Formats: sequence, structure tokens, C-alpha cells
Amino acid sequence: QYYLATADIDFMSQKGAEVLVETARLFLDAGHWYEGKFRIDAVTGPDEYSCIVDNNFYTNAGAQDTLRNAVIITRMLIEQGKAEAVLSSTGISSSELEQFLQAADQMYLPYDEKLMIHAQDDAFLKLAQLDLQSIPPDKYPLLLHYHPLWLYRHQVCKQADTVLAHFLYEDLADIETMRRSYEYYENCTTHDSSLSRCVFSIMASKLGDMDKALHYFRHSATMDIDDAHGNTKDGIHTANMGGSYLAIVAGFAGLRIKESGLHLTPCIPKGLEAYEFPLQYIDSKLYIKVDQSSCHIQLTDGQAIKITVNNEILKLGPRNALELSIQS
Repeated sequence: QYYLATADIDFMSQKGAEVLVETARLFLDAGHWYEGKFRIDAVTGPDEYSCIVDNNFYTNAGAQDTLRNAVIITRMLIEQGKAEAVLSSTGISSSELEQFLQAADQMYLPYDEKLMIHAQDDAFLKLAQLDLQSIPPDKYPLLLHYHPLWLYRHQVCKQADTVLAHFLYEDLADIETMRRSYEYYENCTTHDSSLSRCVFSIMASKLGDMDKALHYFRHSATMDIDDAHGNTKDGIHTANMGGSYLAIVAGFAGLRIKESGLHLTPCIPKGLEAYEFPLQYIDSKLYIKVDQSSCHIQLTDGQAIKITVNNEILKLGPRNALELSIQS
């Protein structure tokens, strides 16, 4: 993501590629081949109420992305004659890069044919279901009132897990699979973690449910003001503040940075008057404002760029701005 946002080839040459290669090696060492698929067992994903599981979807998706990009970046540096540092520091070989690529291409991503959703891991959907509505409010967060082994034996999520993977690696599933996954995991997620509601807000925007996107955003944005977790006295939830920012930029505005460039799918909940933010993409600085009727995109500095808005490729020059109608 850093490289796609900055095109900083010097950093990738000197530092970034080494990090990718060594992290890819970690995943290759942690996983194993079984029945033609690369699997990673005995991990704990984002959901801390599911411990030591096999093939956590989020973990395997992240491993796949790392393995694949380690190959892409290293080969790009070799082609450009800038791979001396990574070759020297890691001793990476073409055969090892091929192993990375094979593991990425054959990564096992658990999927349930009956529910037509990605399973959080190999066991999660086989566990006993839990009616969260039957648990008294004073018993939350669950980890303070129930034994971990009891939690591990039920379909209950402390925070976004598969839903988070659908945000970060959205090209792994079609929109209807993501919708079904969202609805399923929403029913068994407690949001006991401060890092959860912001992700559900982002994905609600992706799925076009702006009422729910605003609902989760408000909970995230006011968490410390309302002392929602009863622990603001111990310090603010700084990471959640980043999540609240992402709920606007990646959620409402739909910002994604891909190999194909900068993507936006701007929308706005009916409960908001407007939102706006600056953005730097490579050497170009933009300013984006969205209100209830339109999206205004201005290039404030840098060269003309192409930007994909609502799946349409548009050119943004230094002397013109884009004014687009949107749906709330």
C-alpha cells in the first residue's frame, strides 16, 4: 500500500522489498501443503475469541497478498536493475520466489458452500451458536465475565475478522459473498474491541447500507467521549481514532489504492451534512468534498492524474475540478 500510494522505488529497493521477502518467508515456513493447497494452521486471527485455529481466512488472505507482492516487487526491482540491496540482504533466489508464487496461487481460503460465505476458519461455523441478545448488557465485554474456553467453543467474535479481510482484500470475493458474510458475522460479533465498529462501518458503506454505516461510525467516533467501554480513564483509543478516519475516507468516500491507481466510490449518509479531506497520491495533492448532492474533487498541486470514480476512469488536471452527482 505504501508503494502504491507513493511510487517510492528507492525505499522499496533499500528497505521495503527486504521486509516483504522476510515476511513471505515467515508465512512459507508457518504453512504447509495438503491436498494441493497451501494451509496455515494454529494461528489466532483478529478475533481474539477464537484462539489457535486452522486456516483463519484473514490470515491466509494476508499471507497470500504478502507472498504475491514479495514476488512482484522483487522481480520489478530486478528488471529495473535496482535489486542489489534486497538480493544482498536476503539472498533471495528465483526458485524461492517461485515457491512464494505457488503458495500464493494455491492458498487455501475457507469457504462454506451451504452459507455461501467465507468461513472465519476451518472450525468456526461448526461451533455452537450463541444468542447475543440473551446476554445481559452488564456481562459485556464477554472476556471479563466468561471463561476463555467457553468463548472459544461458540460462534462469537470479539471484533471484525472475516469482515476486515473483505475490506482489505476486497478482490477475493464478489459483492454478494461479502454481503452474506457481513450479515452472518454481524449477528455473532460483540464489538468488545474498539477496533471493530469502524470496520463494520466501512463495509456497510461498501455494501450500500448507509444507515448502518452511519450507526457504526457514530459509535466509533464517540467511543471515548461517551466512555462506551468504561475505560477512557486509562487513555484514549488512538487506533480507533484512525478507524474513525478510515470510516470516512475508505468507507463513505470509498478510497482504495490499487495497482490500477486511485479509486473512489463517494457516498454520504443522510445524517451527515458533508465531509471533506485532503489526499496525496504519489506527487499529486487532491482535496475532496462530498455533500448531500455532489462530490467535488480538486487537484491542488502536482501533475494531472487519472482517477477512477464509480468505476469510470476520469482525468483530473491542475486547472479543472471534477463535480459529480452522488446518491446518499
